[in-house]
Amino acid sequence: AFVDGSPWLSIREGLDMLQQKGHEVVVVAPEVSVHIKPSKNFVMKMYSVPFTQEDMDNAFKTFFQITFEDGSFLERYFKVLEAMKRFTDFGLSSCEHLLQ
Repeated sequence: AFVDGSPWLSIREGLDMLQQKGHEVVVVAPEVSVHIKPSKNFVMKMYSVPFTQEDMDNAFKTFFQITFEDGSFLERYFKVLEAMKRFTDFGLSSCEHLLQ
């Protein structure tokens, strides 16, 4: 099982190399993901999560809108903090559902 985001992007090349050397690679991933997508280089096992791709996409849109909006530093800081908490909640929920 891999965490979405930069850890996935970092290990992806290594997985491709393992497959090229004849290893069978199995990736366990949530059904909703930003970067983890099916590939011919590995078998993908998906598990359900209690949020949708639309939920995640909206969270990213909100985060980027907050980053570039006007307002005081303090206002933006707390909005960004709340948006980051939402991403953390997605990750925590995803890990909990993997273990179930």
